[in-house]
Amino acid sequence: MSDTARADAGKPDAGGLQVVSRAAQILRMLDAEHTELRINEVAAELEIGRTSAHRYLQSLAAEGFLARVGDGAYRLGPLLAGLGAAMLASNRVVDLGRPLLQELAEATGETAVLGIWTGTNAVAVLCEEPRGKSVNMTVRIGAPLQADSAQGIAFLAHLREQPTVERVLRRATDAQRERVPGLVEEARTRGYATSASVLPGVAAIAVPAFDSSGQVAATVALVAASSVLEGDAREALAAELQATAARLSAQLGFSG
Repeated sequence: MSDTARADAGKPDAGGLQVVSRAAQILRMLDAEHTELRINEVAAELEIGRTSAHRYLQSLAAEGFLARVGDGAYRLGPLLAGLGAAMLASNRVVDLGRPLLQELAEATGETAVLGIWTGTNAVAVLCEEPRGKSVNMTVRIGAPLQADSAQGIAFLAHLREQPTVERVLRRATDAQRERVPGLVEEARTRGYATSASVLPGVAAIAVPAFDSSGQVAATVALVAASSVLEGDAREALAAELQATAARLSAQLGFSG
């Protein structure tokens, strides 16, 4: 084989392989510190024109790898969140949490959800529904949870290395930016977080679980009709959640 042929054999071709290589290059531009992309940044990174960069971003968004946000920016999309959740489903906290969430769902008659932190938001990785009810709430596994969700607030209130509220809220709506700081302080005071922003008439309550180093490893939540999470009933459910989270924390080696 000639030197030219060897060199050409090591390069991606001008078709599909180059497209895959460039798509991967775009996705690698995103991390915990750089959560959004813009056309100019992609054009400069790939050394291509703005029109081509725009086509790449649109194609990745159409397939769910990216999601379009306001002001012409793109961030990681639902497909990658789901794939990440599938990978994390083998995580030890999920294995330990499954029987505990099953017990919690049966004890309370409400849907129990386990969440983990991705660096920029909480993601649901486990959902257990009570048996015997004709109608149950459900949460899609891999679904990214909003900044003002109960699990998002529980994480923000207890993460040891506090992500700046500004960084987390860059991806949030104006209304969320107004609500989250107060909800975080409220969760720290009460020991649990609540949210009525799931759907009209649906609310959630969440508490943290910790690992052997004292870091928050997951959140345990209940999703129920808003009327259920009021007054004494809410306090009773919070106590059930805290007991479950304490058992999970103990199994993870937490001794605090």
